Amino acid sequence: MSKPKAARTTPKIAGSPVYGEGSLRAAAGNFVYKHRQQYHVFVGLEEVLVTADKEQALLKAAPAPTA
Repeated sequence: MSKPKAARTTPKIAGSPVYGEGSLRAAAGNFVYKHRQQYHVFVGLEEVLVTADKEQALLKAAPAPTA
């Protein structure tokens, strides 16, 4: 008898994860992947943005102040 697999916590997409620095770090649970010269932004497992601009992708994935 085998154990069931844990639920997936990262998006299933080919490509490389992109890491920001300082204030442009992705919030916990958000991911940015580069695939075919495009940056794919995921909030959880939902894709919310595809762009060629790295800064815009990191801003979307970073926590935004609501005040």
